[in-house]
Amino acid sequence: MAVAFILAGLTLATPAAHAQPPSATRPGCARHDLAVTLTSSPDAPQYRLAGWLCRPARTTTTVQVLIPGLTYTHRYWTGLDQRTNYTDTALAAGDAAYLIDRISTGASDRPPADQVTTTTEATVTHQVIRALRDGTIGRFTHVVAVGHSYGSVIAMAEAATYRDVDALVLTGLLHDIRVDQMTRFTTDLYPAAADPKFASSSPPEGYLTTRPGSRPGYFLDPNTAVRGAADWDEQSKTTATTGELTFTPDDELAYSRAITVPVLFVIGATDTLFCATGQPCTTPADICQREHTAFPPSTVLAAATIPRTGHSINLHRAAPLASTAITTWLHHQHSTPATPLVSSCRR
Repeated sequence: MAVAFILAGLTLATPAAHAQPPSATRPGCARHDLAVTLTSSPDAPQYRLAGWLCRPARTTTTVQVLIPGLTYTHRYWTGLDQRTNYTDTALAAGDAAYLIDRISTGASDRPPADQVTTTTEATVTHQVIRALRDGTIGRFTHVVAVGHSYGSVIAMAEAATYRDVDALVLTGLLHDIRVDQMTRFTTDLYPAAADPKFASSSPPEGYLTTRPGSRPGYFLDPNTAVRGAADWDEQSKTTATTGELTFTPDDELAYSRAITVPVLFVIGATDTLFCATGQPCTTPADICQREHTAFPPSTVLAAATIPRTGHSINLHRAAPLASTAITTWLHHQHSTPATPLVSSCRR
């Protein structure tokens, strides 16, 4: 069941991972990598975390940390085109955005697979947030973690452990999973070294990826995905690690029950990993009903469901609805209602 739950100038210890095209190269964006460690031990080896800081036209004190899901790089947040580019929506709303290739993925370094876990990735994310606050990368006073799928798990783990974010946006994640689909998904993970996409980059032992052609069945609604989404998704995929597959549902529940900052859930209504008969995602009220007991009673929860949209929300035609729901909620958390797409989970 632990495996079935998983979704998504420096002297460095290992070579960089298989590089992805720097899709965040746009006006206002610049590459800002960060030296990180997997633990707080003073003798822990350093690794390079690839990151891109994008700033809006006007000065801001708010930054969104965008954390991609399992087998995704930062390119999930820039998408195929303008309507699937969440980063542009965040910038238009006046927020900065820091996009990362999670450690072990994309252009970031690749530590030993068993050392890349939810716990160590939360530690890395904490270092990112500290760097965004203390001037190493920026000097922001308001930091929001926005995750997709497994990236949402990491966002929760970081917030629960370090308590240094001001809000959480959790997309493509619920506590109550479809065990049958999750089991099939993990079965479709195989050694990245056997995949033609990574043949030239020699992924280390314990690095995994999705089998060619398997992704659409888990991540896309075939009726509403944008044109070319399946090909783009296969071309831009990255790796996962065996260490990430040690995460359990009990771990997630422990994290969520320690979260006190406002939380927004955003779910595609046709997400095959979380939604089915008996596990409804049709309305925000469905999500509120499924999630309210997983958080402390005082934690402010809100939910949005995106119609006719699969797991990887940003790859669907309704992606602008999700982007607008997120940015509007972030800027109107104290308004009721924040947006017609978002409902407060009143308890």
